[in-house]
Amino acid sequence: MNKLRTIIYGVGAMGSNIVRLLQMKPQVEIVGAIDHDPLKIGVDLGKVAGLRKKMGIHVDYPARKVLGKVKADLVLHATSAFLEEAFNEIMEILEKKLNLITICQELFFPLAHNIKKAQEINILARKKGVRVTAAGINPGFIMDIVPIVCSLPCWKIEKVFVTRIVDFSPYGQEEMKHIGANLTPEEFKEGVRRGKIGHIGLLETAAMVSHCLGLKVDELRQSKEPVVTKKKRESKFIKILPGRVCGFKQNVEGYSGEKLILDFRMVGIVSPDEKEDGIKMGDHARLEGIPSVDIAIKEEIAQKGGLGTAGVAVNLIPKLMNSEPGFHTMHELSLPHIWNDSSKQEPIKKITYF
Repeated sequence: MNKLRTIIYGVGAMGSNIVRLLQMKPQVEIVGAIDHDPLKIGVDLGKVAGLRKKMGIHVDYPARKVLGKVKADLVLHATSAFLEEAFNEIMEILEKKLNLITICQELFFPLAHNIKKAQEINILARKKGVRVTAAGINPGFIMDIVPIVCSLPCWKIEKVFVTRIVDFSPYGQEEMKHIGANLTPEEFKEGVRRGKIGHIGLLETAAMVSHCLGLKVDELRQSKEPVVTKKKRESKFIKILPGRVCGFKQNVEGYSGEKLILDFRMVGIVSPDEKEDGIKMGDHARLEGIPSVDIAIKEEIAQKGGLGTAGVAVNLIPKLMNSEPGFHTMHELSLPHIWNDSSKQEPIKKITYF
């Protein structure tokens, strides 16, 4: 069997995890690597990804030096959570007739202005005969795929409540910017006001759950607040001073009229301290209905979400490659869930930020 020739686009913390995981997949051959960081350009991918060996592949940039010049089947893309930033990269990949798995969170289940971009991606992918999906650990598994799959034995679902408390230490510089790490509380609030601070993808997660479970949510309300540290904190990618932001609390509520039917709560902290922060890592979901379902996921995924992100992206490869050309959200890739006529559901009409 021919190996699946793969290009890594973005060799930060998540891209490096993907490279390391692919060393365990003999069906895949990495044939190229792309990153804009001047310190990585020209360096062997093995060194950049933290392997104890040279791979004979050097990181290159701009992307056109690799795309279309290296014979490949698939691109694993890990550059930005925002579709606005990733869109041109994605379209360039598709123009070269390459299949794509991206960890761009806003493409997981496109909302609002991102719907039009997702439609453009779908049109181009079909035209070029290739496949696209967006994947990750959250969105992509913990707060959406898990409760969706666990809805399978239900006759009826009335409300979904999900909480996630996660260690953000494994994530790279890009994610540190998103969560506002080491900002002052005032800078955090200003970033929230401009739409640049907070976990990206929680709205998309809630929307997919609503869609798959037939909950008919017509408004999502999102709020964010900073978590401020009393002591110095440090990870591989950042040092945080006392009095600065070390994480966030983020809620998304889903309403049908004035009835609350979705309640998603997430806490993300760099180098969490259970005693100071008063929290314990882990994930919990509850589907209230007939019958009700209660799910708890402890420790490992909450503490090593970066590994999970790479795992979801890599493990989706065979599912994506066996699908029809076009853009597919994860629930369209043969994901089992409660049987409902989602084709009759209206899109969410309103998103409110607090």
